[in-house]
Amino acid sequence: MISSIAWVPRGVADPNPKRYEISSTERELLELMEKQGGDMAELESKLMAKLDKKERIVLPKAENTLPADLRMDEYSSDEEDVADLLMAGDDTDAGDEDEQEEGPADEGSKEDESGASVSDDEDDDLSDVPDTREFDALNVEGLEAMRFADSGMTGGMYATADDDENSDAEDIEIKEDDAILVVAKTEEDFATLEVHVYDQVTGTLFVHHDIPLPSYPLCLAHGQVATGGRTGNFCAVGTFSPGIEIWNLDIMNALEPTCMLGGEDTSAADDLLKLQMLKAAAGKQPEKRRKPLPSGLRPGSHEEAVMSLSWNTIHRQVLASGSADKTVKLWDVTRESGNINERCDSATFSHHRDKVQCVAWHPSEGTLLATGSFDRTVALLDARTNGENLKSVKLPSDCEAIAWDPFHSEYLTVLCEDGSMSCWDVRSFQSSSPLWTHVVNEYGGVTNLAYNHKVPGMMASCSRDATVSLWHAYPQNNAPAANISPRLVTTKDMCVGKLFALSFYPSTPWLLGCGGSGNQLALWDLSSEESLQAAFDPERSGGSPEESSPTNNQEDFEAMMKKETAAKVRTEQSTANSKKKKGKGKKKAHKAGH
Repeated sequence: MISSIAWVPRGVADPNPKRYEISSTERELLELMEKQGGDMAELESKLMAKLDKKERIVLPKAENTLPADLRMDEYSSDEEDVADLLMAGDDTDAGDEDEQEEGPADEGSKEDESGASVSDDEDDDLSDVPDTREFDALNVEGLEAMRFADSGMTGGMYATADDDENSDAEDIEIKEDDAILVVAKTEEDFATLEVHVYDQVTGTLFVHHDIPLPSYPLCLAHGQVATGGRTGNFCAVGTFSPGIEIWNLDIMNALEPTCMLGGEDTSAADDLLKLQMLKAAAGKQPEKRRKPLPSGLRPGSHEEAVMSLSWNTIHRQVLASGSADKTVKLWDVTRESGNINERCDSATFSHHRDKVQCVAWHPSEGTLLATGSFDRTVALLDARTNGENLKSVKLPSDCEAIAWDPFHSEYLTVLCEDGSMSCWDVRSFQSSSPLWTHVVNEYGGVTNLAYNHKVPGMMASCSRDATVSLWHAYPQNNAPAANISPRLVTTKDMCVGKLFALSFYPSTPWLLGCGGSGNQLALWDLSSEESLQAAFDPERSGGSPEESSPTNNQEDFEAMMKKETAAKVRTEQSTANSKKKKGKGKKKAHKAGH
């Protein structure tokens, strides 16, 4: 199934992505070898010579209860290797045919050193037979044949200059008009991060490259800043594991994420791997470790699955995450140095009482964050006040999705599990009822919500019945009004199973992507549907939210929220004082929601 999708804005992706990038473990290994002394070029040439050789690696022997004739790992498809295996341990001359032909009279038995007869069943134990399999640590010629890009090592050992280099580059080149979409996909027990390219000129859609994931992906967020302030094309992935992986989408054969935020403590495994690599490079036999490695979580990590992610578009180094451990965390990705003993989380909020299903940064106020939870509440917090200036509203059911209106950023729309959709004005958040509430599907099953960042008022929702619905959120092409629900424009069956992921392409007005249980990505190109374009006033489709939004002269959200909070505190204090005079009131019944 497809659990999440994320668009890459135009111009962010590298037009000529690299095929391979040297991993952090390999980089650290080279640094350690350099510290040991000697010329770096000489060390690299020695390493290259070792990599060209086939090193024998003795693997730990696993218990095998199969009969001897079914133990296929003891054989090879190479005839010479089979002959060597059959002749292993025989010190007699190959030409001595007389001794070779002699054997016991009974084919079902053999003789041991004392001459006693031994049956085949007793001779099935092959635990003492050494593992003679050979493994290549790295096939440099194969990498060069596949035209891998420079790995970052001195001299560019993978760089080639064949006659077909230009044609190969054209196959992986990303054109200016290509729309790039990142898809989190799971098929049986195999999870991947697929980078799809949609050619808007020819209408073709294909997978450019994919990245294997170690765990089931739940959410994605695209960003442009990573470790050490490095800019590029990055995607944060939240999975059933407590860690957040950030992958470089411009590397086609990425072996490991660019950085990890939280997650399991793998320092012992990394140290053991580097030690084994150093010994292998020095020609020594790697040691077998029988004791289990110590395990645990990194400091500041989530403790359960990461269910939601949102990358701040104002402060681009800040990432927000919501988890099944009922917490919301803010991360500064530039502080991730690779040292797992150092924390890179900036703040942790524990204002929800159940799993945090969704988080969303305000599009223009970089410190305001909206969060939705399975405790049937939506909260709005100011990251600068450490959660003190917190507001929340109660929902009729669990929160499924939240979205800010990009043209009227004071409006927050919330989608609930019961099929209802509501819109709040956050300037009077908590102190008033929503502007409007509309039932999208009376039987529930609505799963996601998205706004179009290029067309004012265009809003889309998807559901488990495989359909996408387009809504006009503005009754008079201006702004949402109280008690006036959005009107349904059209509904389309996307034919890819139950839908869970939905998003508009932020760089063009008329492109929508979705996916779900059908394990297929579906795109809805609205550029040729004039009736739909006319319904959303196409004259304003090319404008920007800053030009079309009337909120530029309005009072700052944060200042208004602080005023309302102070007024609320005064009201609560006066209410509490009046209750003390009248006596203790009865407790209200609480209805638990699951």
